[in-house]
Amino acid sequence: MLNNALIIVAHGSRKASSNEEVKALGEKVKSLQDKRYRVVLTAFLEFATPTLEESILSCIEKGSSEIVILPYFLASGNHVTRDIPEIVEKIQVSHPQVSITLKEHLGSAAGMVTLISDMADF
Repeated sequence: MLNNALIIVAHGSRKASSNEEVKALGEKVKSLQDKRYRVVLTAFLEFATPTLEESILSCIEKGSSEIVILPYFLASGNHVTRDIPEIVEKIQVSHPQVSITLKEHLGSAAGMVTLISDMADF
């Protein structure tokens, strides 16, 4: 049985529809990754819930022993370089039995240049 989880973490917005877009994206990813991850959640750093900490703890409560965190950010600002790693480290210290892997942010993906180029090509 799969015992792992994926959390897609975004900034969060005061605009509810923006947060709903992220949640809908998470549901689509979940449907594509159901053989890889038992749990797929979204989380937010500001203005929306659940928070990253809440989502990680939810995964742990559901029995996940491996959690992958994917920052849904285009650039490596303070949230990517400081805030997310600090949250992950804090929880990792208090839950050493859980493996938490922090992936690179979305904007660093090798396919990003091709994606932007494809979208600009009309």
